[in-house]
Amino acid sequence: MRDLQISDCDIFVDEGISGWTEPKDRPVYKKMLARISDKSKEPVSEIVFSEFSRLGRNAKDSIYELIRLEKDGIHINSLSSHESFLNTIPAEVQLTVLAGMLTGAEMERKHIQERTKWGLKRVREYGSKSGKPMGRPRIIIEWDKVQKTMEQFKVPEKVAARICGYNESTFYKAKREKIEDSQK
Repeated sequence: MRDLQISDCDIFVDEGISGWTEPKDRPVYKKMLARISDKSKEPVSEIVFSEFSRLGRNAKDSIYELIRLEKDGIHINSLSSHESFLNTIPAEVQLTVLAGMLTGAEMERKHIQERTKWGLKRVREYGSKSGKPMGRPRIIIEWDKVQKTMEQFKVPEKVAARICGYNESTFYKAKREKIEDSQK
């Protein structure tokens, strides 16, 4: 930005702010809007984004902000090489293309999230491609062994589980799951 002869007071960078945060809720974005509406300074005619996707991850809010900026007479541009073609087309067409790009990007993010959740669920259930389980190894309770220990030593279930080497919380979690499975 400094290479474009833009003064530091007119450069606004949202460092450390998630793209999930709506533009209107970002402190630096609010400062930029205050600068735009400040009538005592030279009017803002253009905003340059590092890339349009940095405006937000929610297509609807991002498009709304871009339309609002255009209505204020502010031209928008991107420094991104893969978005540079947008800088040369008319504003009306630019917003239409951007709306499609932002919506497509949002849909792709949702698909990636769904595939990731499905993949993680599958790995938890069946193990990974290499056969190695993901996360902590699953402890299989040998219910017959616990029952025999209870009978042999005449101890309660909790004590028998400890004698068999099972952690109390692991044992009772497995017992709850066993009961839930039998009720299905």
